[in-house]
Order: sequence, then structure tokens, then C-alpha cells
Amino acid sequence: MLFLRHSQTVGLLSPSSRRICSRSPSTAAAPRWVQQGKKIRRNSHTGMVPGTLVCASAGDEPTASLAPEPVQDSTGPSTQPATDQDTSAVEETAKSDEYNEIMNRRMGTSLSYRHELGLDYNRILPDLIVGSCLQTAADVDRLAEQEGVTTIFCIQEDTDMAYFNLDLQPILDRCKERGDIKHVRFPIHDFDPYDLRRKLPNAVSKLAQEHNPRTGVIYIHCTAGMGRAPATALAYMNWIRGIQLDEGFKLLTSLRRCGPKVEAIRSATADLLLGNEPTDVSIMVSRYGTAQRIQVAGLDVGWHAPIDLEMDPKLHCFILQRKMYPGTYQYKFIIDGNWTYSADHFTTQDGNCINNLLEVIPSSMDQETMQKQIKYLTPGTKLTPEEQSTLRSMLCPWASHDALTLPGDANALLLMDAMRAEAEKVEVRKQAWMEKQEKWKKVEKEQEAVPAQQQQSL
Repeated sequence: MLFLRHSQTVGLLSPSSRRICSRSPSTAAAPRWVQQGKKIRRNSHTGMVPGTLVCASAGDEPTASLAPEPVQDSTGPSTQPATDQDTSAVEETAKSDEYNEIMNRRMGTSLSYRHELGLDYNRILPDLIVGSCLQTAADVDRLAEQEGVTTIFCIQEDTDMAYFNLDLQPILDRCKERGDIKHVRFPIHDFDPYDLRRKLPNAVSKLAQEHNPRTGVIYIHCTAGMGRAPATALAYMNWIRGIQLDEGFKLLTSLRRCGPKVEAIRSATADLLLGNEPTDVSIMVSRYGTAQRIQVAGLDVGWHAPIDLEMDPKLHCFILQRKMYPGTYQYKFIIDGNWTYSADHFTTQDGNCINNLLEVIPSSMDQETMQKQIKYLTPGTKLTPEEQSTLRSMLCPWASHDALTLPGDANALLLMDAMRAEAEKVEVRKQAWMEKQEKWKKVEKEQEAVPAQQQQSL
């Protein structure tokens, strides 16, 4: 059963206003689809809301769904022929620009990732590092020898690696050759807070199982190390290490420029503590005029994976039925390719746009449980020692993390002290790494000099 409730609060999993932006009146295109009709009261017993669709300008379509413009060279034609290395560098730069544009539109941030510059990471805890993806086998050596990393926790999907033409096999082979560092994968879909919410508990549990914070250092990475990886690290800090979510967020973002989806962590916390299960949801459009195809974008699938509504011959309407976790979701209709909203479904203002709003509340949730749900989803909420203990027992039954949590607000301060002590050790390892690099360079120069000397002797 689904109950729809009007909410004045910001949607828990709502997209940023950058994702959907209507054009200004002066530049708006003429309406491409119009149908008017009388509003109909929703049926609270069935949870289905008949809808009347209202026209939308062409600008209502999320701009993030469009591929970014190709990067143009503003320097004009070169008089020198381009080498393969130059071409590769230009392609990598263009890829980074394209990735940044998509990332910022979908995440609602202003972050920047330069893939061509290699590894980019920050130590968040003495035993935990968050960063970007490994690109070569040499990156394995660098993390192991310079940072003391013993576990690489990769959240990338195969498609993420293909985007930047990454070959994972040499990295896996190097980890196996060394024997002192292991590679663990747990793919999570990029730019998808709903997939993140569903997979975070298992991801954190897998992380805790593979990592011993007393004896090792774990490197958590996605592609840029700015979304999925910091979110996974933050959830681990909150659920397993006992660091309150807001304190952990401040610590994380003070050490690394990133944009973890805190709302997804809060929702996943509520799912774990309340045992939330997906609820049956129905969205119905009863008057559709000459429309041949009606889709919904947003909800729990994001703005870039529209779902088709099916025609019900008995009810004579388009209807969508699916299971969704409790929460508040924004969505929009797509009518024969044109983006719009329904005036008879609940709406919310998101920047310059009007989106439809869906609040999913299980019919079996009593008043006490509902209050707890609201509590867990409210910013600033601190988990009780009992709630933290429950999460640890659910996700980390291994002795490796026993007695590692600290009570109250002392977490962040004590962790910073520990990080300063660890920084000294890191500096020693870094210095040893640099000395090793210098020795390698010296050997290479000596080897290059030998053929030159032989040539002179001839």
C-alpha cells in the first residue's frame, strides 16, 4: 500500500536544481504538448493518483541528459604535426572535461577531476585513504610503499573503466606479484544515490571484513574519488567506527574536496535500523489525449533512466507499478519525448523547475516507527550507543573492529591527534619512496650513458 503525502521539506533523495532547469520566459520554446482537464481527488485507498498533464517548455528536460559539447582547440591550427603522445594527452583532457561536466550536473557540485594527472587521494583516518582510480601497475607500488596500503577497495564498474580506457588486469597482476596488498571490488553505479543507498550496507560490511584497521591501511576509490568512495568511507566511519555522521562529514570534507551523498547514508541507516523493505507504489495517468508513450524519470532510478508506464486496458489508463524504499522522491513525466509535470500529482519547487513529488510510507509503519524514520533522516541527528552497537553487530561481526569506537564528540578530536602521529610515519615512508625513485633514475641515466661511451670509443 502506498500513501502519498504533501511535504514542504526538501526531498530526501531529490536531485539538485541543476539537473532540471526551465528556460527563462524570454527564451522559452513554445509548448509542444498541451492538455487541460479538471483535477481529480486522489484515491487514498488504492494509492493511485489519476493525473492531468500540464504542458512544459522544451527547457524542462534535464540538460544533464545531453552529451557535453566536444572540446574545441582555441589555439588554431598547429604548424607542427601532432604526435601520438600529444593526441593522447588531448583526448585524456577532453575526457576529463566531459566527465566533470556530467559529474557536476548529476551531483549538483562544482568539483573537478583530472584523470590525466594520475592518482589523487587524501588520508582521512590513519588507516583509511580516499582517492581516485588506479591507472597503472606502478600505482600499486606507490600506494603500498609510500602510503602503506594493504587493501585496495574498488567501487568502479566495468563501464567506468572503459570510459577512460583503463586496463584492470595489470593492476590485479601487480597486487598478486607483490603479495602484501590485495585488491577487492564492490561495484556501485556512478551518479546514482538510489543504487548507493541500496548497496551501502553490503559495501561497508565487505569493507570491514577485508580491512583490519589495527594492522593495515585501506584505499577506497571510485573513478574520481569524489562521490561513491567518500560516501562509502563516511558510512563506514559512521556505522562501524562510531563517528557521528555530521562530524564524519566535516572531517572528510575538510581533508578532501568531495560531495558524498549524505542523504543516501541517512536513508540506508533508517533501512538498517527499522528493517525497511520496498513498498508497492502505483502512479497512474487517466487522461492522456493522443499521447502514445508516457514515461517517468526520477524516482529511485534517476533522471537518465526513464521508466515506461504501461497501458491498462481495464482501467483505460497508463500506470506504473514498482517497489520502492520509504522516502521522498521527485519525478517528472515524459510525454512522447517531451518533459512535463502533472498538476494533479503533488508538486515541489526545485530551483526554477516544478517537479512532481512522491512520498513513500509503508502502510505497516506505526506512529513510533514513523517518528524514528523522520529522526534518522533529519540532519544533525546523532545515533545512540545502542543504535551504533546494533549497526556494528549487523555489519561487522568480526573481532578486527572490536573496541575501536569512541564515545560522544571526542571522536573527531582524537582522530585528528592520531592522524598527526600517523602523518609523521607517512612522511618517513614518503621520503624512502622518493629516495628509491632517485636511485632508479640514477641507474637509468647510467645505463643510458653506457651506449654513448661505447659509441665514442668506436
